[in-house]
Amino acid sequence: MARKTEGMTARQRQSQQIMREKNARKKRKIIMRRMYWITCGLVVSGMAASGFWLWKSSTATRTIQATIDGAYVMTAEAGFAVKSLYLEGRNRTTMEELNKALGIKKGDPILRFSIREMRERLEKIESIKFAAVERSLPGTIYVRVVEREPVALWQNHNKMAMVDDNGVVMNGIEIAPYQHLPLIIGDDAPAHVKELMTILAAEPNLAKHFSAAIYVSDRRWNIRLTIKSGDVVEIRLPESNPAEAWKRLADAETHQQLLERDVKVIDLRLEGKMFIKVAPEELTPKTSSARET
Repeated sequence: MARKTEGMTARQRQSQQIMREKNARKKRKIIMRRMYWITCGLVVSGMAASGFWLWKSSTATRTIQATIDGAYVMTAEAGFAVKSLYLEGRNRTTMEELNKALGIKKGDPILRFSIREMRERLEKIESIKFAAVERSLPGTIYVRVVEREPVALWQNHNKMAMVDDNGVVMNGIEIAPYQHLPLIIGDDAPAHVKELMTILAAEPNLAKHFSAAIYVSDRRWNIRLTIKSGDVVEIRLPESNPAEAWKRLADAETHQQLLERDVKVIDLRLEGKMFIKVAPEELTPKTSSARET
């Protein structure tokens, strides 16, 4: 072979390689076609030998399945067996879950499994958002997964779980490495987490004080901010236009430094209004516990 390539240009060698790959693909197609017709022939022969009465019995099903299984074994013996599997994109999903969803092992007939069914099983894993499976004959399987990215920790009935940006709850994943994520509370909180993340991101100077958010009465958010002193300020957002109310709070903080005062509650539920509740010790006979700004 070395003598044949001596004196050849790079372009000629490339053309030769392309031709070899084309011939290899053509041979694979021919083998696949032959195996298909062999399988069909075995099934038909099995049915004819078993007799028509078997067609209406459970014996027929078992006979046909055994014939098909035998045909797949023949394809594996002909070289179409799983030899290697390449996996890309796994980070937090366990190999145990992936292996269970894939349902294959080395040496299995590579033509037996359904790519569509394998992909569907992978996407049922809570930590996986998308999956792609490719079969490369004669014996290689490529699997690529895109995992869900957790954006919040959900506290519900004394249990904690991670939630992605679409509100999908990711159970069964160790949460210790994700303690830094925002905490959300409330039965229906995950379904509205995307809205919350959008609101917070719009005003990063406020968001840096974020400690938790509670979804109240299945319709609106109460946001808890932790200020420099360690005290917590509760922000009551309205059901309608919460992002606008959050912006008004950010503007007020910029011009009036509200969070530097001893404030306990800022109520924004009434459009165009802001009610502030201060700490009891700050009250005097001339001040009220709630004032409108």
